[in-house]
Amino acid sequence: MTERAPDLLALTAAEAAKVRSGEYDHVTPGEWPPGERWAARLWGDDDVDVWLISWVPERSTALHDHAGSLGALTVVDGALSERSWDGTALRERRIDAGGQAAFDRGWVHDVTRHPGAHDAASGEAAAPTLSVHAYSPPLTAMSFYEVTPGGRLRRVRTELTDHPEEPTGGRGIDALLAAARGRIDRVEPGDLEAELAAGAVLVDTRPAAQRAAEGEIEGALVIERNVLEWRLDPTSGARIPQAVDWDVRWLIMCSEGYSSSLAAAALRDIGLHRAADVAGGYKAVTAAGV
Repeated sequence: MTERAPDLLALTAAEAAKVRSGEYDHVTPGEWPPGERWAARLWGDDDVDVWLISWVPERSTALHDHAGSLGALTVVDGALSERSWDGTALRERRIDAGGQAAFDRGWVHDVTRHPGAHDAASGEAAAPTLSVHAYSPPLTAMSFYEVTPGGRLRRVRTELTDHPEEPTGGRGIDALLAAARGRIDRVEPGDLEAELAAGAVLVDTRPAAQRAAEGEIEGALVIERNVLEWRLDPTSGARIPQAVDWDVRWLIMCSEGYSSSLAAAALRDIGLHRAADVAGGYKAVTAAGV
């Protein structure tokens, strides 16, 4: 294991203890979604992300790695089953409450709720199986794998994501938006003037028809969403003059502050680490009289 792995194990153990003591009761849902996995980001910074995840019967993650991130988990309640690739075959183990696992770079595994944690009569989850996960650096991508008939591991796809141990299938736009907002800054309209005075650049991504109907903000750069990354990437041949380096503070504005959150997260994915969006969008800015 690496030098970071013991730290991540200790970190997940400490956060699991906080979950058990009720410190994170405000994070967990009042009613667990039946038959669906659930996850919430407990906290994070530039070095590590910490998540609380629930597990339900028959919902595995599929074989995957964590790209360039190290990982660790501690089971809070219930039991998990982990299948991991040892270089020649898949090995399975049970991880009970209090148990831990650590994952080096390149670790390929599949995680699901252990059948022993189901209710014996119904086969359903009598109570949520919960685990705390930590990733360092924060997760940005996952590759998915299959075992070939010849017994070899083959990568089938890679996806950009900041959502850990993600199951196959769609998440829905609400989950995608929440994940995006969990890793960007959001600038309130009242703080916009100070941000601009400090050197931030306001980018209006609304389409022409919407700007014509709603109005425009003087001094804002107009870059429609479909070309945003190419215009702001300092290595792109289609960049604008203001895209001088990765440290530019881009403030993305749409009409109401929804698509701007997704756009700011996309900019962070390509390396523009200070990208943020304007909460409430153009309508909130004008309502605030900015």
